Amino acid sequence: MEQKLLEQLNKWHEEDQFQTIIDTIENIEEQDYETICHLARAYNNRGEEGDYDRAVELLQMVSDRGRDDPLWHYRMGYAAFYSGRYEQAEAEFAQVLELDPDEEDAIYFIHAAREQFIREQGEIQEEFSPEVYEEEDLDILEDFIADTFGEFDSIFHEIISPDIHVDICLIPPEEGREFYTLVTLGMGAHLMNVPEDLLEYDLQRAELLICLPADWKLDSDDERWYWPIRRLKILAKLPMHEDTWLGWGHTVDHGACFDESTELCGSILINPAAFGDIENVCGLSDGGEVNFYQVIPLYREEMDFKMTHDAKELLQQMDSRALIVDPKRYNYCTGKDILS
Repeated sequence: MEQKLLEQLNKWHEEDQFQTIIDTIENIEEQDYETICHLARAYNNRGEEGDYDRAVELLQMVSDRGRDDPLWHYRMGYAAFYSGRYEQAEAEFAQVLELDPDEEDAIYFIHAAREQFIREQGEIQEEFSPEVYEEEDLDILEDFIADTFGEFDSIFHEIISPDIHVDICLIPPEEGREFYTLVTLGMGAHLMNVPEDLLEYDLQRAELLICLPADWKLDSDDERWYWPIRRLKILAKLPMHEDTWLGWGHTVDHGACFDESTELCGSILINPAAFGDIENVCGLSDGGEVNFYQVIPLYREEMDFKMTHDAKELLQQMDSRALIVDPKRYNYCTGKDILS
């Protein structure tokens, strides 16, 4: 594919002009591997009836070339997932992980596809025993979230949870807080594998939150808008799946950009800083504690700075612009605004 055309296709993708991409590529007489893959991506992102089937058809045309390409398997898995072919989707994303072990979104889709397949087979949540809070503690946490971060009028419920049940509380913008706040509810039911020398600090339980602009399209399943929600879900289940723990100052490298619309590619956990001086620890009925951390997406340069210095030094470079997700925000380690 010519570089000029590639740049134009990516620009249209960022502007959600998927039909323009489709019309342009469909009119190219000789399509190569790259153009066909871009065409499949456009059909995936347009997401109308029959589009996912068309994406599968296109990707199958170049399956020989795509066999060793994790992005080909990702797009095939994405099309399979959203067209209800959950077994195929799980297999494709498993192949993504084999080719690219750092692709965390593949882990999310594998579990989501498995849950949907289980549901289709007629199995119900009652047949599983995920880790969950006691009812008394669940009430305590809901009150804490409402009092600390704002009243939530809706919850993104997880339908099937074979391992740990994580819902997301949606707190709408309000006067003085002109942004959405999404807070996990369920991550802390699992006791994380905290190092023995830190057990006295009661860091085994955590919940996460992320802040999004008031104009964020929360009702869209386009990855350009959905990736922050996916990050919350992936991070919330990571300690259980990886037998590890997450706490203040920890960074998690996504490996690649969260979406083609942003260069953000990692996350750091900090004490919630978008809410002024608040308490970020909630006591439970048994005397235990749940620590709340805010997820701040990072650029590659910021991730590298943290690894060569530390979290405190990185945070000293940053300001309030980082607290509300902005896919094109200022990069504190290059001194540049990411405008395109």
